[in-house]
Amino acid sequence: MTEISIVTVEEQPLLAARTSANFTEVPAKLLPLMERVGAFVRDHGVEGAGQNVWFYRDVSGGQMEVDVGIQVPASTEAADGLVRSATPAGRCAHAVLHGDYSEIPGVHQAIHQWCAEQNLVLAGPCWEVYGDWHDDPAKRRTDMYHLLA
Repeated sequence: MTEISIVTVEEQPLLAARTSANFTEVPAKLLPLMERVGAFVRDHGVEGAGQNVWFYRDVSGGQMEVDVGIQVPASTEAADGLVRSATPAGRCAHAVLHGDYSEIPGVHQAIHQWCAEQNLVLAGPCWEVYGDWHDDPAKRRTDMYHLLA
């Protein structure tokens, strides 16, 4: 069972590639964008870069507006078709997955169900923060946040 809690988060600036995708295109469409952002951060020596983030700005009707990015200092300039973005500040439903990325959709569903049971209204935006890569899926950490209204 996934443990879900309410947390308060600060805005987190991102350097990102912005795209639209439908559910069947994830992760195939988003992974190359993540590689592009990562290459930019490495090639330009961006200091203070943090974790990879997939920020779903809007999800409706099976279509998603997504910023695929990396946590960066707010002063980081965007270039080469990348954009400055940020995950929002506020109260969120939060869950942690220690496991394979294929389990992520189920955790998002669990968050939706838990919020409904708790009479919490989702504001729309949600995001995933990916911990450091491990070959062993059990050692992978993904934090999932759903902004509350």
